[in-house]
Amino acid sequence: MCETCQNAEHNKNVTRKARPVRVESPWEVLGLDIHGPFPETSQSNTHVLLVTDYFTKWVEAAPLQKKDPFSVAKALATVFYRFGASKNIYTSLSWDFCEEVSRHLCEHWNISQLLTPADPTDPASPGSAEVLRASICSVVNEKPSEWDAHLDPVLFEFRTSVNSATKYSPFFLMFNRYVCLSSEVDFVQDSKEHVAGSGKADSLPPFTATVQEQQN
Repeated sequence: MCETCQNAEHNKNVTRKARPVRVESPWEVLGLDIHGPFPETSQSNTHVLLVTDYFTKWVEAAPLQKKDPFSVAKALATVFYRFGASKNIYTSLSWDFCEEVSRHLCEHWNISQLLTPADPTDPASPGSAEVLRASICSVVNEKPSEWDAHLDPVLFEFRTSVNSATKYSPFFLMFNRYVCLSSEVDFVQDSKEHVAGSGKADSLPPFTATVQEQQN
């Protein structure tokens, strides 16, 4: 056996370590994964597309009727029109699949976004990604014919929980504020009174002042 073959044989037995991805801002690098097939719902959905932001750990989930490039591209277009495109998207899908998704994004939605087949470090902190997947599977088992209509509560719980890696919730890092439920809000009864007592017109709103201070 030649030296090249010996090295190749040796490398087969060496565990490949995932390379960490350097991320410096929200929505700069995304991870994409598809889970399923699950029991078909009344809306004919069988898979879930998960898109995770590496910086904030924010997760978007989209039910899919098919695990095909067009369905993935359509779901991604919806996400991009809401949050904007990213610099890189890493996924475990094949090169051919990624190229087909990118082609659909360009042709149908005029979005120039490339997907890269790779297996970098899990964007979520250790264990949290498994918790999210387990939660989705739990909903699927409990409501096999309508699990696609119950993903939002699962995502909300994940987005508002403190991540062990960042020490913040994905919601806070994405929107620069803490989440507030309707049961915690003191609703203003008279909007005119609220405006009249809001102070000087040229003063900065408290939220804006806080954001500027944090950015500084």
